[in-house]
Amino acid sequence: MFRRQLLIAFVTLLMGSGCATNRGRLHAPTGPHNRRSIVPLTVKLRDGFTNETVTIKVNGKEVYQKSGVSTDLTISFADRVEVPVEESTVQLEVAVQGGLRKTEEIRVSETPFVDVWILDGKMDLRASKEELPML
Repeated sequence: MFRRQLLIAFVTLLMGSGCATNRGRLHAPTGPHNRRSIVPLTVKLRDGFTNETVTIKVNGKEVYQKSGVSTDLTISFADRVEVPVEESTVQLEVAVQGGLRKTEEIRVSETPFVDVWILDGKMDLRASKEELPML
């Protein structure tokens, strides 16, 4: 909950300053009529990760890469990333090095939470309106 409040405060601060960034930083066009709202897309890696190298891309841009990603089976959770996006719809790609890869269109304005599961050798991206609780 604290991370979400911190993200909202950060996004609010950046929207007010009209800052521009690159590679993981926000781009907010200047001028009152050009400003877009920034929405956080939350991607949670859930079950099925065993010491994996995972890459996440949004609209072709890498926003996450980490080695050693493993699921904590007591809570069905491996890791999470929050990505500020301006677009209402994005292409989300999640890939495990040397293994599974899945790309889906996500309507961030409608379903800003995505849980990634690896079950029975298949990757599943589950978008939802509300954040799913941990087990």
